[in-house]
Amino acid sequence: MNKRCDVLVIGGGPGGTPAAMALAQAGKRVFLVEAGAGLGGTCLFEGCIPSKILHETARCLRDIARSAEFGIRLPTEWIQTDWRKVQSRKRVILQHRSEAAIKKVAHFKTLDLLFGRAQLSGPRQAEIQPHEGDAFTLQFEQCIIATGSKPNPLPVHGADLPRVYSSDAILDIECIPEHLTVIGAGPIGVELAQIFHAFGAKVTLLERGPRILRGVDEELALALEQNLINQGITLQLNVSVKGIYHTGKGVFVQYDLQDGGYDQTFATAVLAAAGRRAHTEGLGLETTAATATPHGIDIDENLQTRELGIYAVGDVVGQPMFAHWATAQGLALARHLLGMPVSFPQAVHNSATIFSTPELAMVGLSEAQAIAAGMEVGVARYDFSQDARAQISGHDNGLLKIVYNAADHKIIGVHAMMEGAADLMGEAALLVRHGLPLEAVAAAIHPHPTLTESFAQAARMALATHGPAGH
Repeated sequence: MNKRCDVLVIGGGPGGTPAAMALAQAGKRVFLVEAGAGLGGTCLFEGCIPSKILHETARCLRDIARSAEFGIRLPTEWIQTDWRKVQSRKRVILQHRSEAAIKKVAHFKTLDLLFGRAQLSGPRQAEIQPHEGDAFTLQFEQCIIATGSKPNPLPVHGADLPRVYSSDAILDIECIPEHLTVIGAGPIGVELAQIFHAFGAKVTLLERGPRILRGVDEELALALEQNLINQGITLQLNVSVKGIYHTGKGVFVQYDLQDGGYDQTFATAVLAAAGRRAHTEGLGLETTAATATPHGIDIDENLQTRELGIYAVGDVVGQPMFAHWATAQGLALARHLLGMPVSFPQAVHNSATIFSTPELAMVGLSEAQAIAAGMEVGVARYDFSQDARAQISGHDNGLLKIVYNAADHKIIGVHAMMEGAADLMGEAALLVRHGLPLEAVAAAIHPHPTLTESFAQAARMALATHGPAGH
């Protein structure tokens, strides 16, 4: 049996689903194929949403532990974590979000949603194998690949032991580990290390580099690093993991030290947070001119692969790997395929948040990146220890840095470490995307008392010190 459509979308995550709906809304006949059991992709089922659900529970625990500071006395024996309830709440939220996405898709009469697998079998056709029902061949005019990413394997002995978890698998762990060793201090490793530490696990964090969060503004990363240590997380830098070895009650993680020696740590569970890689297996790219590297599918400036008419968006094309980035690419590509004018997303405008404690968020260039690009820059700073809203909330340990071009004061980057920094990035993204100058930010009237006042305060202080643009 053969079927036809205008556009085949492979992957129902934050890149594929919005693109499919936008094309169907314009009247295109769209076939959306999702390999999982629901819509949402990696972000919803294995990534940002489930980890943030756990992050929120961890935040509640930390707030309860600090309740005496706010004049609330609670017996410490009342504070317990019901892990089964935590996991149950997570599953309910994920199910509701997936069902809501399916209902949205159902409103589009020219959009067919199928749960199953799609494998390209030529430049204009694919073999579709539904989870239920018979396989068929689908002919298409254009195709969007949005299959996301999956965890990188850890290339060391013992990485396949039962007590070693990927960043996906640990979100469904049956109980809180007594001692968790996290391998890799990137965003995923840092977030999950702090989450499980809040749940009561003893956490050791191993990182092969000289600091956590490589690529993040160094000053803020080092400040967060100190927070990890102050919270009681054991941090080992400049180490190289050599192997994981099973014992009766857990595993030992052995690692080399920078000075030539070696050490080991015992754990009841190990998290291999070695980053993520594009999910290209089983796509049938070899039946087309499309190509892929270990970093992702090769695309041009219009997100088109080497096979004309076949496009790719989101994690499957490599860094940056964020749900909102995939959505921006998917919506831009839909406009392009409809013949509408479009400006494709530029990585320099991308925003990101690491849901650490405190949160670390950024958009645009860091000071170091701007200097490396040959720019003469200035940095407007704001210390949240003097901020009214931060003092009220009891989270006044933080810093905002606004990076700007020294010649015209146009803002090229915003970086913040603060509990609540994620919610500042909406305004920050607008400032960077449109290159607004410090003067415009200083003149904007921000509500008081809120964290957003920090933008105007930082801009005013920089202008008072360095004067107007061109001087």
